[in-house]
Amino acid sequence: MDKLANMQAFKAVAETGSFAAAGRQMGLATSVISKRVSDLESHLNTLLLQRTTRRLALTDTGYHYLEHVQRLLAELEEVEETLRCHTEQAVGEIRLAAPLSFGVRMLAPVLASFLEAHPQVTIRSELSDRKVHLINEGFDLAIRIGNLSDSNLFARKIAACRRVLCASPTYLKKFGTPQSPAELPGHACLVYTLVQDGISWPFQHKGKRFFQAVQGRLTADNGDLLCKSALEGCGITQLPNFIVDEFIERGELLPLLQEYEEQDFGMFVLYPNRRHLSNRVRLLIDHLAGAF
Repeated sequence: MDKLANMQAFKAVAETGSFAAAGRQMGLATSVISKRVSDLESHLNTLLLQRTTRRLALTDTGYHYLEHVQRLLAELEEVEETLRCHTEQAVGEIRLAAPLSFGVRMLAPVLASFLEAHPQVTIRSELSDRKVHLINEGFDLAIRIGNLSDSNLFARKIAACRRVLCASPTYLKKFGTPQSPAELPGHACLVYTLVQDGISWPFQHKGKRFFQAVQGRLTADNGDLLCKSALEGCGITQLPNFIVDEFIERGELLPLLQEYEEQDFGMFVLYPNRRHLSNRVRLLIDHLAGAF
């Protein structure tokens, strides 16, 4: 018995609603489809489909089995596609969107090593903090930081990322160090504007996530400007760790309220279709995931 072929036939029947439609979809005779499903039921010693002269219906067992079969066949297809990617030569152009500060700091060596490994691939990158529309704007993939809202896109986490609350020693000496998020409205805050949270900053304490409204003396759509403003003593800011870590290590910025720091909120690569990715795009996704 070809168990895989029988599962494919069962999936096609369940999704199309008839043996004849499943046969047309798979390019096989209706009798072949019917036999494969019957063989599968015999092997499992259970009924997957209720058959009448007018219609087919999944049994309760059939519903549960279909969920597993769909997931298994999708994973198998993905494994085969991954293997093809690593055996076929990558050729062509990739359009990539990434946040500006992240791209400037982190992407150059990663893309350089990828291009060296795949000399027939070209990459067109757009570094911008705006949220691009992958499908409408023709991007193959995008790197995003934080909570994801694009339910129609696939996402793969490539790195951990934290928001860090910090300020310069000069500012803290002059205006004092807040002891809780509730004290932040009394401080000059430097606020990143291209997030849904707006001028409410997220925190987490004892397993509970909450937001604190802040007063933004300076708002900007770029993290580097806010970081440099914090270094100049303009106020307190909350930024991804990859922007501020080097300044914290040198003592030019001091982390604040670390006991309220939100847990890792992730860095992701987003792409519109998992099943029909070109091998060059899939290879770049794997490369990004392994680089950070």
